Amino acid sequence: MNILMVDVGGTNIKLMASGHEGRRKVPSGPAMTAEEMVREVLHATEDWQYEAVTLGYPSLVADGKPAREPLNLGGGWLKFDYETAFQKPVRFINDAAMQALGSYEGGRMMFLGLGTSTGATVIVDDVIIPLEVGMMCLPSGARFIDRLTDARRQKDGRKKWLKSVYAAVEILQDVFKPDDMVLGGGNAKDVDPMPEGCRHRDNQQAFAGATRLWPGADMLVEPYGTSWRITKRKKPKAE
Repeated sequence: MNILMVDVGGTNIKLMASGHEGRRKVPSGPAMTAEEMVREVLHATEDWQYEAVTLGYPSLVADGKPAREPLNLGGGWLKFDYETAFQKPVRFINDAAMQALGSYEGGRMMFLGLGTSTGATVIVDDVIIPLEVGMMCLPSGARFIDRLTDARRQKDGRKKWLKSVYAAVEILQDVFKPDDMVLGGGNAKDVDPMPEGCRHRDNQQAFAGATRLWPGADMLVEPYGTSWRITKRKKPKAE
């Protein structure tokens, strides 16, 4: 299927689609409503052809539907009729979970998103669980949400921000014991050197996650409450 990915962030909405190279962005911000988002997306992609939409939603998703208003956007996201507005089938996944899914190969993987805000997801043996790690604390007592955001990086400078990132990664690795840890989001490129046991994937990897919500992908992902279950497509037996 030809899929349109709509990755809704607090600063920008990132757009990618099957058969189209590169990525497009439209500004979002704290006043953006769901209706405005769809209008801007349709305008930005009017020359793209696609059959379905995957929406990376920046808040809680339950049973495949938005379950809480985003904290860093405007209102009107819960009761909005997305399929009527897009005139296409729409499937939802938490935005950090979509990023994580795009990098998942198997086993126990953790994703930490470093951007406008802080998002995280753990995938354990094909079960995807988005996490709210913002209230976790660094050794200094400061919360992740107060030290890892883009605003804090700009205020404190890269060196101090990076020290907080390293401390947060160490805590998360100790708590969740991942075999593999992925750092993503717009600021992950500034994490250098990369902590041991971590790898960097840019935001475009989210598109692989977006396609995995639809039939035909190498993994098919279906919602189950506030988590998702992965079914891997069996490889044909060699003759």
